[in-house]
Amino acid sequence: MKIRRAEARDLPSILAIEELCFSREVAFPPDALSILLEDATALVAEDGNLAGFVIGFVRGEAGKVVTLDVLPERRGEGLGRGLMVALEEEFAILGARASRLEVSIENRRAIALYADLGYSGAALLEDYYGPGEDALLMVKRLRRAGP
Repeated sequence: MKIRRAEARDLPSILAIEELCFSREVAFPPDALSILLEDATALVAEDGNLAGFVIGFVRGEAGKVVTLDVLPERRGEGLGRGLMVALEEEFAILGARASRLEVSIENRRAIALYADLGYSGAALLEDYYGPGEDALLMVKRLRRAGP
């Protein structure tokens, strides 16, 4: 599996993966994903075909994970972990000292992945995804990039 920076030509595959991973109410619209590909750090995992992607950005000393998507049939292969580690490395290079993300409290598998990567719960965000759809804010201190 190769992880590389996303390119404009990846947008159709990214949109298809987003549609498979999230309900229409929660998924990013195509225009938003197109802008994120241009303005944020976007990485893809591929082995001939795209199997997943992660998007995030750095503001000041904090990195923000916007979304992590892995094809349902490819989950459990370590792709999400690999994408997150690669994004955190990019964050550190860009000067981030911490990373944060939001995850549905119903998504126990993702919460377990993030906890295993060193993230800890910082706050409950009530109705984050809509009425009765709470999220957990998770944060992680990053190691400085360097030789």
